[in-house]
Amino acid sequence: MLLFSSGRSADVSVLNGDVELTISSATAGQEPDPVTDQVCQLQWSTLVSDPTQKITVRTNLASPGFGLVVRAVNVSAGDGTAAGDVSLSTTATDFIVDIPSGVPAGDPGTCTARYTASSAAADGTGSDIHTITFTIVNQ
Repeated sequence: MLLFSSGRSADVSVLNGDVELTISSATAGQEPDPVTDQVCQLQWSTLVSDPTQKITVRTNLASPGFGLVVRAVNVSAGDGTAAGDVSLSTTATDFIVDIPSGVPAGDPGTCTARYTASSAAADGTGSDIHTITFTIVNQ
């Protein structure tokens, strides 16, 4: 499940937010193959009076059994800068930075959230269930 929250004047929303990743293959003698999903989209807008904004991301899962990384890809031109790969934790971490003021709701900033799950053989089997929160705040 993915959630979003917004500051007083800016807004961020999540489209196609339910993501399920299953690690089910490996090359003999190596760690399991990571899996990737990138169907989730984010949209955001800001007011002309807003200072520079950023979007942060965090999970509610304090002790995950498996690795989960998210990256903003295909950020719309002029609407912010991807912060790179973010290993999800319960601490809010920069996801998109340098979002300018005046990104209109009628032509919002957009990106795709690329999730990559990974595991080591020593991790065993099981499931992690994350609630991911994206928040737009002043930079």
